[in-house]
Amino acid sequence: MTSRILSLCGLFLFVFFSCKNDSKPAVANEPQIDPELAALDALLEKNPDNDSLFYRRAAVYYKLDGYDEALKDLTRAIELDSMQPAYYHLLADVLLDYARPNDSKRAIDVLQTAAAKFPANFHTLLKLSEFQLIVKQHGEALITLDKILRRDPQNAEAFYMAGRVALDKGDTTAAIASFQKSVKIDATNGDAWMFLGRIFTQRSSPLALQYFDNVLRLDSTDLEAREFKGVYYKRRGEFAKAFEVYQDIVTRNPDYSNAWFDMGTIYLEQDSLSKAYDHFNIAVKTDPLFVKAYYYRGLCSELQGNTDAALADYRQANGMSPDYKEAKEALERLGKKQ
Repeated sequence: MTSRILSLCGLFLFVFFSCKNDSKPAVANEPQIDPELAALDALLEKNPDNDSLFYRRAAVYYKLDGYDEALKDLTRAIELDSMQPAYYHLLADVLLDYARPNDSKRAIDVLQTAAAKFPANFHTLLKLSEFQLIVKQHGEALITLDKILRRDPQNAEAFYMAGRVALDKGDTTAAIASFQKSVKIDATNGDAWMFLGRIFTQRSSPLALQYFDNVLRLDSTDLEAREFKGVYYKRRGEFAKAFEVYQDIVTRNPDYSNAWFDMGTIYLEQDSLSKAYDHFNIAVKTDPLFVKAYYYRGLCSELQGNTDAALADYRQANGMSPDYKEAKEALERLGKKQ
């Protein structure tokens, strides 16, 4: 939904003062416009045919969720200069995020138009493949990536995207091959290392730890890589090592809800219901939208005989995510007991 670009500075305040027995209200505060928009508006008044100014203003509107305004400015920018790939890229982003009926198709159409105009622009082709992946057009995405690899057989980003497509199709073998080609060409591709680590975590392979360590060598502040090291240890039943990782994470960032949640699941497996409840409770407090944490906190309450608290959490989880099977089943189970 388009956000309000203009906002009132405050309620109208009326201040009365006495002057010859007359009372006069103060002037209401004027609505204020975003300063960046105001500056661009002023520039466009002086330069009404400057395509780059329309593009810059569209980017600000997009940042403020002003989708209609962004679309209007981008349309004008492209009318003025249709040979700027960045204009098409932003237009596709706006359409995809606006998410009205058929907007995802329109977004892909925009990028296909750009790809036809700029066939040598790898960034445009990569963006098109990413959008095709988002809408599950796997075959089309691979065709797009092939266009890049035929021109540049050592394009690390194209192999990375091919891995993403294969993984989305459920072909982990092909995904591994593509991600490994990507990092062989560009060892700084942290996202490819991360996907490799997650795949090998599912396989309980020690290689996962090496891949996550590669991510951390690139960025020692990456808490997600640390979290998945904890997940690896948890899957293998090495709970002490998992706790060590999770404790390190919450020391670095006390609001990292996933780490609190993961520690809660370990305590639950160990039948430490009180400690599990406490950790799920922290997960909910640090992330009020954490549906699974509500469910598991409810499960702890149910196992401890606190039916009312359990029902409250199950209802919360079910209300936030009606398709969450476990919460729905829990409500039915407790409903039959009452």
